[in-house]
Amino acid sequence: MYSRTLRILPVLAIWGGAAIALAVPARRVVDWFVMSDELFYERLGFSVARSGSLLPMLRGERVPGANQLYPVLLGGIAGHDLVPSFLLRAHTLNAVLMTSAAVPAYLIARGIVQRQVSAYVAAALTVLVPWLVLASFLLSEAAAYPAFLWAIYLLQRTVDQPSLLADAGAAAGLVLAFVARTQFAFLVVVALVAIPVKEHGIRRSVTRHRLLAGLGGAAFVVALVLALAGRNVFGAYNAATQGTIVGTGFPRALLEHCAQLALGLALLPPIVGAAWLGANARRSAGALVSTLAITALVLEVTSFDERFGGELPRDRYLFYAAPLLLIGFVAALDDRRMPRWSLAAPFAVVAGGLALEPLPVFDKFNVDMPVAILDDYIRAHGGRILLVAALTLLVANFALARSLLPRQVVAVVLTALTALALTAETTYGFSRLFRVNGTSGRPITLPQGVVFDWIDRTVGPDADVTMIPYAQIEADYWATAAYWWDLEFWNRSVVRAAYLGDRFAENQSTFPRLALTFSSSGTASISPTRYAAESDRETRFRLDGPTVSLTRDVRLIDAGSSWHAAWTTAGLDDDGFTAAGRTAMLRVYPSPHQHGRLLRFVTLRFVAHAPGLAVQVGSKPPVHVDVGTNLDVPAAVCVPAEHPALLRIRDVGSGRVYGDLGTPAGIGGSRVRGVQLERVSLADETGAC
Repeated sequence: MYSRTLRILPVLAIWGGAAIALAVPARRVVDWFVMSDELFYERLGFSVARSGSLLPMLRGERVPGANQLYPVLLGGIAGHDLVPSFLLRAHTLNAVLMTSAAVPAYLIARGIVQRQVSAYVAAALTVLVPWLVLASFLLSEAAAYPAFLWAIYLLQRTVDQPSLLADAGAAAGLVLAFVARTQFAFLVVVALVAIPVKEHGIRRSVTRHRLLAGLGGAAFVVALVLALAGRNVFGAYNAATQGTIVGTGFPRALLEHCAQLALGLALLPPIVGAAWLGANARRSAGALVSTLAITALVLEVTSFDERFGGELPRDRYLFYAAPLLLIGFVAALDDRRMPRWSLAAPFAVVAGGLALEPLPVFDKFNVDMPVAILDDYIRAHGGRILLVAALTLLVANFALARSLLPRQVVAVVLTALTALALTAETTYGFSRLFRVNGTSGRPITLPQGVVFDWIDRTVGPDADVTMIPYAQIEADYWATAAYWWDLEFWNRSVVRAAYLGDRFAENQSTFPRLALTFSSSGTASISPTRYAAESDRETRFRLDGPTVSLTRDVRLIDAGSSWHAAWTTAGLDDDGFTAAGRTAMLRVYPSPHQHGRLLRFVTLRFVAHAPGLAVQVGSKPPVHVDVGTNLDVPAAVCVPAEHPALLRIRDVGSGRVYGDLGTPAGIGGSRVRGVQLERVSLADETGAC
């Protein structure tokens, strides 16, 4: 036992050193980069911290999904402070989690390689891969990377030496992998194949793995019952289980995915690793489980990308196989029997894939394809021909070196070169990440909290606020979407989102949306929170209540326990445009505690996007609105205590304007409309009437 403890100390040192090294660049990222994925996991984590429930909840509602491990871990470090501080802790946690993969990688390697030092090498290579850049984002990969390897190790252990304890560990590993990332459900298939292959039959498999067989049967029954009951077993991944699993382009896509993974691992190591694992799958439980896991993962990701990934090899979903290939590579260098003919199949697959590689070039770091950072260089220096030639030369030199040089020399040189190549690729990945502005349009190393977390700083991060998205940025759908992403992401207190007709709802369908309507008396159909964050440009309605803060064109309103509208409009487009032949109406409601008639003063701001337009408000004569300028039209209405006062708005003339920003379908389109009502200001002052 003492000896085992000493042997694990170098692995812990590798983990600690790698965690510190990775945390340094990961903590430099102080803004979001992947939307709305990062918002999704952030909100799930905050929900765990607020409610104490481990179940996935967004905006106060239970949502389907099983990959809750990462949100639970985020909830554990959420604290009660502002988002910028949380973000630094989260990126530190990511670095610790991803580099912890060194521990299960070491344990897997101990069951495969011959020498102790080779297991340490495998553990070290595991925490050098270029996909470590993903630690810079709030994504489940941080927890899924080590969880996948723990599942492989525990499965390898029970396949190699069956026992009740080993079966229990394997079951726990499969559950851990599934809750880390639903994608890993395929590991059940790996277990169903690996155990009978090792035991040479199903009957012997059941006899020697009674616990695992019983648990597997029970899980199958539960999943079947849930499916028959219409429950979504796979959450957001449910769509991936439906339709045609293998399309006509699958063979080509499969080759491209293998090539993409190999490119991220410096070409030679995955070829040698795959060759050794495949050649030793019959005699080694670790090699068998690893071979099956790599094969199943590549098949699964290829099928998914062909159907949903734009037919690009998205290595973000594939890199979990990297440590297994690196372990196979180290085992091959450690083995006296050099892979020879076994190199042919992986070489042919990867070479074929490299000859077909799409080599897409992106203007910034692409989270789905981290390895694509190399594509611009490859394209500029020979493209696919360069890759195939480099692969051929590397494999030939490997075979020649193993024939002419001592095995130890080849092992040391190739291990050092692989470590250097992986480190260089990872370093370059961070360089590309920091080189240009992020997807938010801002430098990702520039702190943003002082700009965007104003709601939390006004009412506190533990308050409850409902945001009501609107067309905030004129003529720009995605800038408007990013505006509301920022509002929710940077303010923990924003815990609900309300929509009129599901408009301006640019988020995943998994984000619950409250439907908001108003009665004829102005009473809202819902009153989810005391506070509401509503655009000051909003032209559909304004909630009644004192304004707590007006910041960045958003009004934070203390709407109370029962929401009521101060005013609403009808007859306008959702973003305030008038239309020929359509009379618009502004309704100004009496306040809930109003007695008698009151004179209310309102100012309507109009803007024209086409020449020759005018607008008529109430009984006043039409007023011309110049293109690109704001026209404020004041008006007064007498509001009785029993019902709203009405103010009619009519346009004069029309022209072609930009498309409807309410949904993505309006992007790039156009409409024929009149003037645009840009803002409605209802004064607090009142008079007699």
